[in-house]
Amino acid sequence: MAALPSDAAVVRLHVAGDFKILNYFDAWLEVCNRRPDMRFYAYTKMLPFWAKRRDVLPSNLALTASRGGRWDSLIDEHGFRESVVVYSEQQADDLGLEIDHDDHHAYSLTGGSFALLIHGTQPPGSEAGKAVRALRGKGSYNRKEKV
Repeated sequence: MAALPSDAAVVRLHVAGDFKILNYFDAWLEVCNRRPDMRFYAYTKMLPFWAKRRDVLPSNLALTASRGGRWDSLIDEHGFRESVVVYSEQQADDLGLEIDHDDHHAYSLTGGSFALLIHGTQPPGSEAGKAVRALRGKGSYNRKEKV
């Protein structure tokens, strides 16, 4: 806990990676409980851990399911909020989802599922790669959500 920034109001767990074992997940729950003055958030595909600890999650922890793992069925079964990767702003509109341009939706302790614009390095010539190029050309990654 001494490694946590003392002046941070919001802390994202795992910029890359995920909870690997239940004891590690539980350790983060304990950190959240000991730091009620901070807000924590994480994306996860380790949905069995979330389901197992669903009734004891700290109120200052916002979890978001990342679809694309072996336990995706738990998203619908438990009504977990999720981030949906979309290739365009229109696709997000068609799905009725707001795009999270600045992690505001991800760290919100209320609210439902949301969209993320496709990002990162994508295979050349793929639909995902074409979508990233189109979004960069439109300046879509530079937009910030109005708070």
